[in-house]
Amino acid sequence: MAEAIVSTILQQLTAITTDKASEAWELVRGVEKEVKRLESNFKAMQYELEDAEEKQYVDKRLKHWLERFKQVSYDMEDVLDDWKTAVQQLQKADHGVGTSTTVPKWKVCPFVSCFSFGSKVVRRHEIATRIKDINEELDQIVKDKDKFELVKREIIKLPKRPESTSFVDVSKLYGRDGEKEVIIRRLLCGTSEEEGISIPTITIVGMGGIGKTALAQLIYNDPRIRTHFDKKIWVCVSDPFDLSQIARAILEGLDLTVSLQNTTPLQTLLSKISENIKEKKLFLVLDDVWTDRGQDWEQLKAAFQSVMLGSRILITTRKESVGKHLESSHVLQLDPLSEEICWWILSQKAFTGRNQIGCENLEDIGREIAKKCKGLPLAAKTLGGLLQDKLRREEWQNVLNSEIWKSDFEQYIYAPLLLSYFDLPSAIRRCFLYCAIFPKDYVIGKDDLVQHWMAQGYLNSVDNLGAELEGEHHFKCLASHSFFQDFDEDANGDIICCKMHDMVHDFVQFLTKCEFIIEKIDEDLALDLSSKNPRHLRLVIENCSSSPMSIYGTEKLRSLVAVCHGFYVTAESLKSLFSRFKHLRLLKFERLKLVEYEMVRDIGNLIHLSIVRIA
Repeated sequence: MAEAIVSTILQQLTAITTDKASEAWELVRGVEKEVKRLESNFKAMQYELEDAEEKQYVDKRLKHWLERFKQVSYDMEDVLDDWKTAVQQLQKADHGVGTSTTVPKWKVCPFVSCFSFGSKVVRRHEIATRIKDINEELDQIVKDKDKFELVKREIIKLPKRPESTSFVDVSKLYGRDGEKEVIIRRLLCGTSEEEGISIPTITIVGMGGIGKTALAQLIYNDPRIRTHFDKKIWVCVSDPFDLSQIARAILEGLDLTVSLQNTTPLQTLLSKISENIKEKKLFLVLDDVWTDRGQDWEQLKAAFQSVMLGSRILITTRKESVGKHLESSHVLQLDPLSEEICWWILSQKAFTGRNQIGCENLEDIGREIAKKCKGLPLAAKTLGGLLQDKLRREEWQNVLNSEIWKSDFEQYIYAPLLLSYFDLPSAIRRCFLYCAIFPKDYVIGKDDLVQHWMAQGYLNSVDNLGAELEGEHHFKCLASHSFFQDFDEDANGDIICCKMHDMVHDFVQFLTKCEFIIEKIDEDLALDLSSKNPRHLRLVIENCSSSPMSIYGTEKLRSLVAVCHGFYVTAESLKSLFSRFKHLRLLKFERLKLVEYEMVRDIGNLIHLSIVRIA
C-alpha cells in the first residue's frame, strides 16, 4: 500500500513542479529546493517498497521502518491536499468567485472560501514549514533504508478488466456432506431426553477459515430444514457480544422491526420475542459466537421458554468452551479437509478456462501448494484465485517457494491470503484495506464501497464516470481473488452487494492495525485515541444522552462513520468534533437524530470533505 501512496504523491508533485509560473509555486516561494528534494526522496523509495512490503512479515525492524515511512507519506498527502485547496482558493479569489451555502444531503463537494492577503501569507508559511519538516523525517528514513538491502522491483501493473464472472464458492459445494448429514439428523430427530426448559443446542467448533459458516449455511438452506421448522432465523453474533443487537436480529427474522425504535429497551425486545415465538417450531443459527459465559445468554434463554418443543439452535464458534458453557447437546469438532479435497477446491478455481494439457503440466506443483492449505477450504479457494492468471510453471513454483511460508505470524494461517494480497497492484491493495472500516458480517454495497474509494482519492480518473468504472474494475479484481463472498445480484446479473469471510475480515484488520479502528462508546465520556492516532474510525455510540463532546487523537482522521443509536446530536457537540477533523474526506452518520441546518452551518470548515451521508 505504501507504493500506492507514493505513486499518488509523485503524480501530484509532478503536476505542480512542471509549471513554475502556476499559483502552486506562489504558495511555496523560498522552499522550491525543498519541494524538489521531497520529490527526489520519494522517487528514491518507490521501486524498493514492493520488496519492503513483503519482507516486513519476516523482519520486525523492517516493519517498523515501513510504518514510519507510511505515516510520513500520509502526512505528505495531507499537505498536498491542503496545497491543492489553497491553489483553488487563490484562483477563486482572483476571479471573484463566491461560495456555496447549501449542502446536499447525500453528496458534499469541498467547501472553498476566498483568501484575504493575510490568509495567503499564513497558508504559504504553513505549507512551506510542513514540507521542510517532512523532508527532515524523510531524509532519515531514506538513510535507514540502506540497512535492509532492499531489492528494486517493477511495479505491478493494473490487471486487464476481468470478464464477467459467476463467483461460485466451491468450498461450500464439496467436502462436508458427511458432517452436514450428521447435524441435520440431530436437528430433525431429537430424543425425548433433549426436550426440556432450554432449546437443544448443537455447536460446530473449528479454527478460522475451516468452513464452519459454510457448513451452517448448507444446513440452513437445506429443503428438509425449511419444511420441518415453522421459522428459521440466522444471526451473526461476533465480538463484542451485544445482546440487544442479537435480539433485534431475531426480531428482524420474525419480521417485527417496523414498530421498534432504536432506543427500545432490551427487556421490551425480549418480551416481543417471547410473544411472537409461542407455539412455533424455531430453528435459530447463532454464527461466530465468541462469548463462553453462560450468564450472557440467560435473558435470551428465558425469552425462549415459550417456544414449541422440537425447536433447535445451531452455533458456530472457534472456541471449544462455548459448546460446554452453553450446555450443547452435541458438539461437532470440524476437522481440516484432506489434501485431496483442498487440491480439488484449488484446481477448480485455478484451472478455469484452461486446456487439459496446461492443467496436467501444472498439477504436480499445484498439489504441493495444496498441502500448504493445512486443510482450510478458504486457503484453497484463495490460492486457486491467486494461480488463476499464472500460466507458466515458473510462476507456480514462485508461489510454492515464497518466503511468506517461512513466517510464523498468526501461526502461518494468513500466508495464503498474503500471497494473494501481494499479487494485487498496490492501488487495488489500498482499496481492499479500506474494507477494514466495516464490521464483521457487514453487507457491503458495491456502489457504496466505490463511493468510499472515490472520497479517499484512491481512484485516479479525472471524472466521476471514469472513477466509477475504475472502482468497478477494482471490485471485480478483489472478488476474483476470493476476498469477497455471498454475492447478491440484480436482474441483469450485476453484483449489488457482498460480504467478507470472517477470516478475511480478521486478515484485513491485521494488516491495518491502528490505521482503521472500530470503537464502541456506551457512556457520556470523552474518547481518547491518542495512542492509536487512527486515519479511519467507525464509532458505535450507545446509551449516551448525546454524542461524545470530545474525541482526542483524531486530528489526522480521513473517515468517520458514526453509528448513533437514536439520540440527538447537538450543535455544540458537532462543533467540538468538526474543529478537530481537518483532513476528513468522508463523514457518515447512521441512525442519527439531527436538525440538519445545524450540521450545514458547522460542516463548512471541512475543506477536504467529499461525501457526507445521513442514514
